[in-house]
Amino acid sequence: MNKDELAAWMLKEHEKIHELIEELREKVTVAPRGDRAQWIEGLCNRFDDFAAHIRQHLKLEEQGGYLAQVVKLRPTLSEAVEIIEHEHEELEYLLAELQTALRELKPTDTLIFRDGCKRVQHFLTWLDRHEEHENHIMLYAFTQDIGTAG
Repeated sequence: MNKDELAAWMLKEHEKIHELIEELREKVTVAPRGDRAQWIEGLCNRFDDFAAHIRQHLKLEEQGGYLAQVVKLRPTLSEAVEIIEHEHEELEYLLAELQTALRELKPTDTLIFRDGCKRVQHFLTWLDRHEEHENHIMLYAFTQDIGTAG
């Protein structure tokens, strides 16, 4: 995949992820009134789809080399890039833990059910914060004119 194809794919993927985030937020905000088993299955399926997209997105961010380009262009951002890369590992860990927890939900659970919904909301908040941090680094690295001596 060349740079233009990768950029187009990432934009499309970014839009799909945001669509899934909105669906998940809506789903975990409104408690089901009917069949919890069906609701839980729907949540798990939607979260699995979301997790697959997030994993692919994180993988491409690292393989696409833009983080390396940030460091190359702005070496002073290397610590910030290391934090972003470490957060990718943490997001992967949280995704796996959350997928397992959601799959273990039972329709008769009340507290665990509510906890699962809150954990999804918290994960989405952390993902938003991560993306915002990443975007700030990118904007700074690729638009900040630091000038030259002379």
